[in-house]
Amino acid sequence: MHILGIDPGSAITAYGIVDLENNDFLYTYLKLSPKQSLEDKIYDIFKFTVDVIDNSKIDSVAIENPFYSVNIKSSMILSQVKGAIIAAVKMKGLDIYQYSPREIKKSVCGYGAAEKEQVRFIVEKTLALDLRGEPLDVSDALSVALAHSYAKKF
Repeated sequence: MHILGIDPGSAITAYGIVDLENNDFLYTYLKLSPKQSLEDKIYDIFKFTVDVIDNSKIDSVAIENPFYSVNIKSSMILSQVKGAIIAAVKMKGLDIYQYSPREIKKSVCGYGAAEKEQVRFIVEKTLALDLRGEPLDVSDALSVALAHSYAKKF
């Protein structure tokens, strides 16, 4: 079962593919330029998501439901990013499952308020990966896939 976990963001959107049955793990991310218009970022995220799905065997998709702060502008931007991802996934005929950061951290680390570095540590140990030098978004995306795998008992 190949699970695609996605950590959406307007600066970096990360993708982690986990197949626990075959110990197969892959990750990638899209780093967006702060000089890009929001419309171009959304389009690039949509396109990159389609490319990831087209170039991988994906059975299930899960996305982190971002934490929305009091900053309404950031919340609106993340909502648009998430919408682009959902549209790309649905266009490819896949269902998408959403998990809150607290649910993901509790599932993967056993503690819903775990720090990003703790999540990275657990993901590295669980998947026998070395993610040093990679953005924390990568371990977040892999943790989304792991949490979905645990929730659905894949």
